[in-house]
Amino acid sequence: MSVCRPARCLFLRTTCNALPKPTPPKRTFHSTAPRPARRRRPHYPSIKAEDLQLLNQAAETTFPKYDTSETSLASKKYTPAQIAAIKAAEAVIDPRDLYTQGQERTDPWLLPYKDDLTRVDPVTDHAEKRSADDLASYMRGDRLYTPRKEFRKANEVERDEAIARIATENLSKLYPSGIPEGGMDKKQQAQFEEAIEAAMTQAALDPRVTYWSKDPKVSEVLADPRHSAFLPDLPRIENRMARMTRRLSTEEEEDPRQKRLLQYLDWDKTDLRNLRIKTLVTHGVTNQTRMGKIRSLYYLTIAGNGNGLLGVGEGKSVEPEEGRKQSVMAAIRNMRPIPRYENRTTFGDLERKVGATKVRLYSRPPGFGLRVQHLIFELARAAGLQDLSARTPRSRNKMNVIKATWEALCNQKLPDEVARARGKKMVDVRKVYYGGSVH
Repeated sequence: MSVCRPARCLFLRTTCNALPKPTPPKRTFHSTAPRPARRRRPHYPSIKAEDLQLLNQAAETTFPKYDTSETSLASKKYTPAQIAAIKAAEAVIDPRDLYTQGQERTDPWLLPYKDDLTRVDPVTDHAEKRSADDLASYMRGDRLYTPRKEFRKANEVERDEAIARIATENLSKLYPSGIPEGGMDKKQQAQFEEAIEAAMTQAALDPRVTYWSKDPKVSEVLADPRHSAFLPDLPRIENRMARMTRRLSTEEEEDPRQKRLLQYLDWDKTDLRNLRIKTLVTHGVTNQTRMGKIRSLYYLTIAGNGNGLLGVGEGKSVEPEEGRKQSVMAAIRNMRPIPRYENRTTFGDLERKVGATKVRLYSRPPGFGLRVQHLIFELARAAGLQDLSARTPRSRNKMNVIKATWEALCNQKLPDEVARARGKKMVDVRKVYYGGSVH
């Protein structure tokens, strides 16, 4: 009898008794990893010495220190206590933090102009109030006090001269190389007459025509379209025609819901205009309340870009236009990608059931077309499908047909997913053996 086996059993028994018993696994009720399993991250990013040197150079270039001339000017304006407070604040702020963390604003409330606030803008800023000492120095000839800019209404002669001058300036913008000399054909003559008429109309609506001043800076301020909104004491034209011409021809009244939707999707208005939007179901619904029957309208709308995106949205409101807008915004917000085989049909046959409605979709060869009922036809066209057939053997409720078709198109089983689930490798046989020359 060998002694190895009893010794081995003895050693195993002693080691098992010495080790602590394993704790049973605890069930976690959230997806966050337990604290021991988390990877500890450093509080501050690790920066190499060479990168830190480059960062210091960039920070010194962007935010240089004050020179002696600037400190001498500051000492004339601030008290010693204020200068000490400014130096203490500057010592606390690190230029590297300003360089790495400081950035220009990109939010919708960004100011429409850049200004370092070192000069007084006659359009956006009010004139500075001068003291009696400034007025006395101006009377002595020091020219430190700027009097208030004055203007008055122009007479007929000044108005005609201003119209001629401004019309010439506008016409020179349309013809920078000068008016073409020699004979012009009928088309060029018509364009030239339209340009003259547009220049005269713009000159007649210009504020510099209505008001006159000796100071040329006042004329520049009057030519700025922002002066009436930012500085009310300057003159403004309050007729209907001038108000309508201030708005650009491409500018539209913006819907706040559309603005939020564009920010959510990170799109612009051109992407929104290229969508194919159509309302397929419209009917009235009635809600019985203690105050009686309240009628409202229900809308079901689809939206797609014709290139693999499709969405369905619903809206209901007492006002027809409001309910339709709700359905359109919901359809655009609910757009989801539709997998397409060769960008023309589905990946195999699909079947979906919603309520009592069952929809069956069948993929078809190239050139087959869309041989489906009109609701599925609109959905397929909005999604960018070209070869498809469908059947609805059971109930044909419009709402359920649209929802079942949309869910069937969105939840297709792709070949690569099937191959991954089976642990296989997917190979495009047409590309390998036929060079992609057959369908």
